[in-house]
Amino acid sequence: MEQKMPAKRLQHYGIIAVLTVITSLLFAYASNPGADGFIIYLIIDVIFLQIVLYMLESSRLSGKLGDSLAGNYRRIADWYGVFCAVAAGCFFLPEFVCPAAATALFFAMASTAEIAITLGTFLCVLLCMAHGGNFYELAAYVVLILIGAQLAKTMREKQLRFWGCIVLMSVSVCIPVLFYYLSYRKSSFALFCYSFIFGAFFVLLFVLFSERLYGRSDREDSDIYEKIIDEAYPFVVDIKNYSRAEYIRAVKAATVARKCAAEIGANELAAAAAGFYYRLGILEGEPFIENGVRLAEEGCFPAAVISILAEYGGEEKLPSTRESAIVHMVDACMNKIAFYRAQELSASWSPEMVIYQTLNELSAAGTYDESGLSMNQFLKVRELLVHEEIGYDSTNGRRNEGQV
Repeated sequence: MEQKMPAKRLQHYGIIAVLTVITSLLFAYASNPGADGFIIYLIIDVIFLQIVLYMLESSRLSGKLGDSLAGNYRRIADWYGVFCAVAAGCFFLPEFVCPAAATALFFAMASTAEIAITLGTFLCVLLCMAHGGNFYELAAYVVLILIGAQLAKTMREKQLRFWGCIVLMSVSVCIPVLFYYLSYRKSSFALFCYSFIFGAFFVLLFVLFSERLYGRSDREDSDIYEKIIDEAYPFVVDIKNYSRAEYIRAVKAATVARKCAAEIGANELAAAAAGFYYRLGILEGEPFIENGVRLAEEGCFPAAVISILAEYGGEEKLPSTRESAIVHMVDACMNKIAFYRAQELSASWSPEMVIYQTLNELSAAGTYDESGLSMNQFLKVRELLVHEEIGYDSTNGRRNEGQV
């Protein structure tokens, strides 16, 4: 199968690379370092881009970028462009004047604290090189970046935003003034004014747009789940073309998994999407799990879904989340019911009996011990599955009404 979305990811990588080179060359031109200076700037760019690529990929694979991966890459590239322009503008301002804390704050809102620290530090390094700045200027920026990145984590909670704004305003003024004094053993009223104006401006921006920015991220996280199980989505079409019965089974698994997740307060969308794609590897055959995970990664699926696919059937890894446990339970029951129906032993078994027996055996074997699923939640899911029609005739994809 062809890769569905990696080109978009590469496109955003390319945008970041181009912005990096342009910004560094502008700084190099403004500081007039000579031919060797331009080469040094470009070497720094290469090193930096390698680090950024590594961090983005590791964050993607570990799930730290959040669920809407494609949206996160786009936001990172967009915000990076904005703050490249901010850093370039700071070149024309006095030394120690740079809204580094605010830069890291908004960066972290669009990506992760680690990525925000890396990108923000790089831009401040370029600014200090162009300024011919000393250790104290760079140290001030680094401290501000670290504080801003951490504020982004805590200020997601509404009740902490007021105090977060107080901290942001305080450090935006105090840190530059303090480090300027350490550098020159004198104070600067102009620096105080610049820092106060920048701090107040970005605090105001945060107050005005924080709800929209945080909310947009949450909406995109939800939208990506809905998108990948939409009937028109390429992988959905591929499954339908592969086997009508497999498609119907996937739809049923997604529906039931979503109900189970809602029953215990787990992530409904993650459970539904993972339930639908749990057998994705069947499109390419063995190695089943490896191919399923690879296809999901190529499609920029949410990290939660990819993780559940990697834990398929508990064969290589036991379910590590409640959502993974739910999907595993649904799949196990559907498999066992399909097996009994294929044996045509309707007089000696019932779906309810099969579900109780299957899930009790799995629980006793410790299959869900690492998932965070409590016994009470396990029982709720089990009872819901008992009352759901989860059996399908695997030969033609039609529900066998008489046996449910």
